Amino acid sequence: MLPNFIVIGAAKAGTTALYWYLADHPQVFMTSMKETNFFAYGLDDKGKLLYGDPELHHFPVRSLRQYKLLFEDADDATAIGEASPIYLECPQAASRIARLIPDAKIICGLRDPVDRAYSDYLMYLRNRERRLEPEADLIPTAAWTQPYSHWMQIGLYHSLLSRYYDAFPSEQIHVFLFDDLRKNSREVMQNIYRFLGVDSSFDPDFETPHNVGGVPASMLLERVLTNSPVKATLEPLLPRWASDGVRRFRGRTMRKAQSLPPELRQNLVHHFRDDIAKTSDLIGRSLEHWL
Repeated sequence: MLPNFIVIGAAKAGTTALYWYLADHPQVFMTSMKETNFFAYGLDDKGKLLYGDPELHHFPVRSLRQYKLLFEDADDATAIGEASPIYLECPQAASRIARLIPDAKIICGLRDPVDRAYSDYLMYLRNRERRLEPEADLIPTAAWTQPYSHWMQIGLYHSLLSRYYDAFPSEQIHVFLFDDLRKNSREVMQNIYRFLGVDSSFDPDFETPHNVGGVPASMLLERVLTNSPVKATLEPLLPRWASDGVRRFRGRTMRKAQSLPPELRQNLVHHFRDDIAKTSDLIGRSLEHWL
């Protein structure tokens, strides 16, 4: 058993919420493990990762046998999928998916690349139990704002998405925008359900927040609530109402991060300007509101 659709990202563009909205649907099967990262895993002749930073990326599924086992309970689900945001970034992922599952449907969420980079950087700080330091982090020379940084590179969507448009027919690719998912979740999900061929009238749980960004009110509490080994062990054992309760509680512990200074935001927008125009042409939708 293999998936017939894959959510490829982008990171910090609503993929966690989308994963749960899909998992809620009675005709959809999602792997219990979010971010299998299977199609991004590979080693060179020296045993080093072909793509990925060991500090940022983990590869829990490394063999086709392991991967197939994730779908053994899919039964008669109409749509069978997984979600791994690293697939949009990884240069090898599109061709690997196309070789193994050429008929797979591809779903990708895109977010204003400046907001995406800042949100991703804030998550990086949270994961390392560091606080945002505006005098060092919100200046033009900050490491995360540099064109070569991982955070900025992921927002150059055109070249990343083009790999999928080269590997798959355009009718097998569905792109949605993060802002639309936030403002009109029901309409976005109806379109995605239709794309997957399942009942589009179904309403998932839109009330529970998922992977809320920002600044933790308590770093200790954030560490407890987001500890990866603990989550991986306990979440499959908890009833859905309990895990949803944890997510709602975490959402209440997060505080909105300081806005980017206007000058810094304009510098970052300038970096993405040409790529935004090319991405707009690629997906056939105006992205002027990102400029």
